[in-house]
Amino acid sequence: MLVPVVFFIALLAVQAAIVLHGVSVANHVAAQGAIAAARHGSSQEQGEVAVLVAAGALRARLSAPPQFTSTSDHVTVSVSIAVPRAVPLFAEYVSRRVTVPRERYIVYGER
Repeated sequence: MLVPVVFFIALLAVQAAIVLHGVSVANHVAAQGAIAAARHGSSQEQGEVAVLVAAGALRARLSAPPQFTSTSDHVTVSVSIAVPRAVPLFAEYVSRRVTVPRERYIVYGER
């Protein structure tokens, strides 16, 4: 009678670890996209490529296209990563948002 309870607790621990890993992956993927898009002379397309490359390198599945929001000072990237489920009580995906300041080029004479 105790074996099913112990097995379920073990599955909960494994699923919690999978979700925490997904959070870390989503944060890294969003940061890579934001850093690439915030470079001087860069564009949103370069940020999207960076998101896809980072997700591919970590074997992560994006559950939705990345969302980019940019102002003159900052770039914000939101990503959503699909998470495998061993226990149906946990979420199917995790989302993270990263904001990075834009890189500014200042001419040498104006420094």
